[in-house]
Amino acid sequence: MKAAEVMKVLAQHRGDAVVVCALGMAANEWWSATKSEDSFYMHGAMGFAASFALGLALAVPKTPVWLLNSDGSLSMNTGCLITEGGQQPKNLKHFVIDNQCYQTVENMPMVGQGVVDYAMMAEGAGIKQTATIATLEDLAAKLPGINAAEGPYFIRLRIEAEPNYQRVPPAPYEGPEMKYRFGRAMEKKLGVKVFGPRGY
Repeated sequence: MKAAEVMKVLAQHRGDAVVVCALGMAANEWWSATKSEDSFYMHGAMGFAASFALGLALAVPKTPVWLLNSDGSLSMNTGCLITEGGQQPKNLKHFVIDNQCYQTVENMPMVGQGVVDYAMMAEGAGIKQTATIATLEDLAAKLPGINAAEGPYFIRLRIEAEPNYQRVPPAPYEGPEMKYRFGRAMEKKLGVKVFGPRGY
């Protein structure tokens, strides 16, 4: 599977889920596939998309939350799995894009390349439902069941490393603009109040 193909399949099955993307390839490819304004694209905080997604899932327990993490980002913060296992958020689905390299920095090999099984790590941390998926057909077949199941659910997506990968242009905004676009989208989507009259 290639990242762009995976994102297209995920987008077809997203439904009403709020999506949080790890910085780098996950964020860039999701934006390219969806141009989604009600997704949060992590910038400058490698490893912490999982913490953000968990906090969001706990804050809006009736709303499905998807985390599109990466193997590099997960490796920076494997403790997030223990926290997810401890909190047991029923509305959280944690996808990891596993290409066994840091693709956005010239395909540098991932620590533990070919050895680490992230799904087994998640299960050991208390996340009872896990899956490893390596084909688009399997992904499309399993997504309805994944969506219907209570979380937490951890899904390892084995994709190809792309040696000639050209960085997909990311969302054309970041920082404060990201905060306000996402916050306003959540106010509209969920009918909640995120910002006060002065914008915070």
